[in-house]
Amino acid sequence: MVKLSKKIRDLFYNPETDSISSLLQDIRNTHDEILKITDLSKCTLSSKAEYAESAIQNFRIPSEGISKGQHSALIAELFQGVCRWHSPNSMYNVVASPVMPTVAAKTFTALYNPNLCLDTACGDSLIIEQKVIKSIAEYIGWNWQEAGGAFTWGGKATIMYGIKLGLKNCSPESSEKGVKEDVIVLSTASGHPAHKQDVDWLGIGINNMFKIKTGKDSRVDLVEMERVIREKSKEGKKIAAIIISGGSTNNMVVDPIREVVALRDRLVKELDLNYTPHVHVDAVVAFPWIFFKDYDFQLNPLKIEPVARERISEIIKYLKDLYQADSFGIDFHKMGFCPYMSCAFMVKDKKSLYKNSDFWRWPFKYSIENSRPGDGPNSAYVALNVLGVTGFQCLVAYLTEVAVDLQNKLQETDSFEIINSNGLGVCVMFVPRIPQNISFTSYEEEANVRNNYTTFFLKKISELGNPYYLDEMPSNSTGANPYPLYSLKAYIMSPYSSTESNSKFVKFLVKLKKEIDSRFDFKNANVDLESEHAHPLK
Repeated sequence: MVKLSKKIRDLFYNPETDSISSLLQDIRNTHDEILKITDLSKCTLSSKAEYAESAIQNFRIPSEGISKGQHSALIAELFQGVCRWHSPNSMYNVVASPVMPTVAAKTFTALYNPNLCLDTACGDSLIIEQKVIKSIAEYIGWNWQEAGGAFTWGGKATIMYGIKLGLKNCSPESSEKGVKEDVIVLSTASGHPAHKQDVDWLGIGINNMFKIKTGKDSRVDLVEMERVIREKSKEGKKIAAIIISGGSTNNMVVDPIREVVALRDRLVKELDLNYTPHVHVDAVVAFPWIFFKDYDFQLNPLKIEPVARERISEIIKYLKDLYQADSFGIDFHKMGFCPYMSCAFMVKDKKSLYKNSDFWRWPFKYSIENSRPGDGPNSAYVALNVLGVTGFQCLVAYLTEVAVDLQNKLQETDSFEIINSNGLGVCVMFVPRIPQNISFTSYEEEANVRNNYTTFFLKKISELGNPYYLDEMPSNSTGANPYPLYSLKAYIMSPYSSTESNSKFVKFLVKLKKEIDSRFDFKNANVDLESEHAHPLK
């Protein structure tokens, strides 16, 4: 028999003691190593100056495992260059600093390693999943006994579930025979690119995705939607799903859910369809705003500032009708303040997913995955319990107030232009103003200079070691005021963001702009925007 050394046994959780002392020590030692590459004035941890290609090519699997004394340095190496999401200086696109109890839950989930493939491999984890699903269904106004859902691997998966259920509904034999009918999916002009990717993965085909135009407020044009549904139905096409926005990433615009569902129901009768197109709401980002559905905006017990209160009120005016939808998705790892990965697909009629009421005990029979970690439901369950309705309200309201303050401060400088001033969420999109003495001979020249000028800001921030971590958008195609050029984006996510941190950020940007303007060659600007290392901060 092979002799298993103590060195190898000690790498595992000891069943004789169930002691986590060695784990805690590993965590402390690793954190000490991470602190060595942590600069509290920077948004990202430092990393070795080496090319990705050579780093990959130079790695070989060692013939012998490394010694225990090297473990901490090895683990710390995994986090070189990562962002410190908890820092108020980190304003990258929708990445949360998770509440600490969810981090503890994720740690123990990894230690006990439940597999949510079926109930015998995960203890009570499937019950936790169903608790979360039941509580959300009940809260939004569904009959929770008829509703269901499943945690899955991402927002793209929640969309895929919605389309798949719609596909099975309009083409019942598709699961056995494949997609033999002429099936299409409707989305909106402001819909996420994942919608098109999902119809590709499901075999429906990207040419069978039809984008419905939106109005000036970025909400779906109902007249156009009716025209497309009538036209495509008369052509013999079947509409598997109608995907609408439950809060766009940049501006948190919610489509009129009630009106879309009413339009769908009316056309099913008028066109005498033998199926009902599935309405899925992409609410992965904005779902926590639902906790304001019963908030008294007039009494305003949280004393939310006027502009922020108005924005939240505008979102919930439409989001409160979420219960009208057939399904929707939630990303708890975004505004739910959970670690990756925590995403839930919710469906009004669980029979369309489970087939029978007890089917949830065997997820491998209905879920996209077989192996499913417990991270998602465990994190969501803990977050819902430790924050509660009021906690989510406070976080959303506070971050909205900070975003409004940042927008105002940037606008007051006259050095930057806000391009999503009608946005409702926590995203601030802006561009540096071109000096008045610069003129252009054509729109193409102006567009090229403006794009390069904006991108150059992130390049200079990168050269300073990332004291701030921003995002960059090729175009604000989903904004209330579409902007065709590159822009900078600050997404307010940290509870440590404040009016004070905003002031420091704006002063930094103004100073940086003066330095850039004094040296930037506006006539010969050239930044490689299309390289594989497209984001300047990387």
